[in-house]
Amino acid sequence: MRKRPAIEIGPNHRRGISTTLTFLDEALCEFEEWARGRQRGSVLYRERNTLSAEQRRALLAEIGRVRRLLREVQDRLGLVATTQDATQAIWGRGSALREHIIELEAGHLRRYGKVSPELAAFLDPRVEDLLGCIDAALNIVNPPAPPDHPD
Repeated sequence: MRKRPAIEIGPNHRRGISTTLTFLDEALCEFEEWARGRQRGSVLYRERNTLSAEQRRALLAEIGRVRRLLREVQDRLGLVATTQDATQAIWGRGSALREHIIELEAGHLRRYGKVSPELAAFLDPRVEDLLGCIDAALNIVNPPAPPDHPD
């Protein structure tokens, strides 16, 4: 049985407070990864972790303080933890990225100035390939429903 919160709040306040503090807690997870040495890299994205050992220790201590405060607020206001499902996160981010990738087509790039025929000929097919890859990844996490077959 769930313990009754010490401070009653309405659903709109609960939602607003919970959303903001969930964003904070999510950021803390990323800060913690950096404090523990995370330094990811790929083709066009790289992280450089220049945190010193002292900065890492201090950051971890501060993250601990924030999490204690978050637990206190959670307990007093009866906030429920949010669980982010990887499938939904991949679907949401992939769908949003899809729109940005479409903007790389020559027709869309014209807003920045004239697009050379060479750039259009090179980039447009690759944009199509990137969109196909994003769609394939989205289908991996959320496969399309099989067509209905009449029996």
